[in-house]
Amino acid sequence: MRRTTRRELVVAAGATALTAAVPPAWGRLTSSRAGIGPGKFLDGVASGEPGPTAVTFWSRLSTDRPRSGARLIVATDEGLDDVVATAIVPTGRGINSTLKARIGGLDPSTEYYFTWQSSNHFSPVGRTRTRPPAGSATPLRFGFSSCQHFQYGFFSPHQHAAAESLDAYVFLGDYVYERGRVLEGAVRTDRLDANDLSSYRRKYRTYRADAGLRELHRLHPVLHIWDDHEIANNYNQSGPQVSASQRIAGYRAAFEWLPRMVFPAERHRLYKRLSFGTAAEVFLLDTRQYRTGDVDGLPRHLIDERQLRWLLAGLKTSKARWKIVAQQVVVAADPFGTGERRDQWDGYPDDRARLLGEIERAGVRDVVFYTGDAHVFLCSLLASDFQALVSNPRRVPAAVEYVAGSVTSPGTIRSEAEARTSAPWIQQYNGRDHGYALVTADQANLVTEFRRSDLASPTGATIGFERFTQPAGLNRVAREVLAPSIDR
Repeated sequence: MRRTTRRELVVAAGATALTAAVPPAWGRLTSSRAGIGPGKFLDGVASGEPGPTAVTFWSRLSTDRPRSGARLIVATDEGLDDVVATAIVPTGRGINSTLKARIGGLDPSTEYYFTWQSSNHFSPVGRTRTRPPAGSATPLRFGFSSCQHFQYGFFSPHQHAAAESLDAYVFLGDYVYERGRVLEGAVRTDRLDANDLSSYRRKYRTYRADAGLRELHRLHPVLHIWDDHEIANNYNQSGPQVSASQRIAGYRAAFEWLPRMVFPAERHRLYKRLSFGTAAEVFLLDTRQYRTGDVDGLPRHLIDERQLRWLLAGLKTSKARWKIVAQQVVVAADPFGTGERRDQWDGYPDDRARLLGEIERAGVRDVVFYTGDAHVFLCSLLASDFQALVSNPRRVPAAVEYVAGSVTSPGTIRSEAEARTSAPWIQQYNGRDHGYALVTADQANLVTEFRRSDLASPTGATIGFERFTQPAGLNRVAREVLAPSIDR
């Protein structure tokens, strides 16, 4: 006779969910009556959108059944002895057999462990963390990265970041790359071209097979904003090259595979505001979905009026020391010396001038932009009038921008001196290295460390090579070189 495992005993006597919810749109695609069925958890586990008292949990059940379910178990210890919540979560082919539930009633600033159970399998044990409560001055640690192209290297930066103590990890876009052609310099192969729901789903599964990415998701709650390659290179809402059905397919796959809940009235809305006590508040932007002015005859805008007003109101009313704007494309003017790049804020100068000008006029200090897309490590001072920063060195910048390199995607290699010649507001430039950014925020300083990795193996070494200390209230940085770079 098979002996009952310890985990089975825990589940049998376990708690019910304190509060539990699944995405409303899931209802018609699954069965609320589905019980726990057979299947394996071959795509790892994840958590995301941490709140002070709630977290979203994710996995995927590999099963032959068209509709099934699994049990989520949440505990305060890695051995799952102190179970605080369980919930039976439905799934089905209509949502690619993904599992998603948001568990509430948790304690703030608390580490939790979780696993998923089918009738014949347990997932790996994941770890997550709730956000600090309002008013907490606890220092915070975040990781940021973008542009993880599967073919150009292993995601070894994620393996390194997984081992850090973090409150959250933020993906700044290009979580997957839609094209599958074989590339020069490729370290591994992905031949799949994604352009419909089935192929986008397979693309996410290919990327999630990377050991570093799976480990990062297993150990840290994540936030994700998409950019273009989750759909197609340089697409936008007003462009002709991508059909509405393809956009919706890409959006749907992203929501299925990331631990994110939907807004009830806006299924594909990404932008939101998350407070991490008084140390930092994070504003997630969507600079891709709401663009206008390319071929639609409308005024040229990077984000819509509602999102811009929402952001400005949030920055002006925030009680946090650091107002962190996590977004996709470079804000700084002409960082590559090539003039206007229409796919970045350079291509929408009126939106940029309005946003930075409003920050300046309101006297909002300690606004920081963390940016993806560009495939370079870059630190820049920002202003509504960039030339005024050069002509008047005493002028207070509107904000500071940190571009957190790329995980693997090739960058524009040029010397830092050359970059500063065309854009003297640049504080640092490195287009050769790849990795991620580690951020520590407290009431006195925001410290951003750029880290580079060896992409040739899944466990390639990672080291910090630049550190920027930004004292509160100054909107300027002190730079410390931790390791030499041939790009300097």
